[in-house]
Amino acid sequence: MTHRAIEGREWLETDGGPFLLAPVSLLPTWTGYEGDYDLVIEGTDAGRSECYLLPGRNVVVLGDEPLASTVLESRSLIVQWVHANSEDEMRAHASEVDLDSIVWREGPVLESDGSLALMDAALPGAEATEDDLFVLESEAGAYRIDSAEVPLAPHCAARLHRLVPVKAG
Repeated sequence: MTHRAIEGREWLETDGGPFLLAPVSLLPTWTGYEGDYDLVIEGTDAGRSECYLLPGRNVVVLGDEPLASTVLESRSLIVQWVHANSEDEMRAHASEVDLDSIVWREGPVLESDGSLALMDAALPGAEATEDDLFVLESEAGAYRIDSAEVPLAPHCAARLHRLVPVKAG
């Protein structure tokens, strides 16, 4: 799995809401603050603080907080910054954590056509530019989005979202 990002940019932030993970091909239909974001607010108001699939849509909302996020493509991992002393510290510890030792919450299944976009859920997809999102390239198919909030080191913690391929059959 690889991601495309602007050279030198390692973190993505929102304007105050959660992140959305969706197939790039669906972005033109995501209306963000013009309509679809109401579904995200309903989920937040209903107490949904974990990663969840929006009903009737092939999109996943990554919790309810505007946590700065990055992608570690070699680990099929989205890292959301809970607290750390620096960006370098967060990336280093997230790159080294033993993923098998983490107790993961199994999450929703998302269908991918080979490209998934990570972006601010409030942003209409048709308005999204290269600066507004990370694109994760992968094999087409289904991926379960497992999540965990973990301490990575003293004074360093992250919310992690792992993309786990789901085998057909």
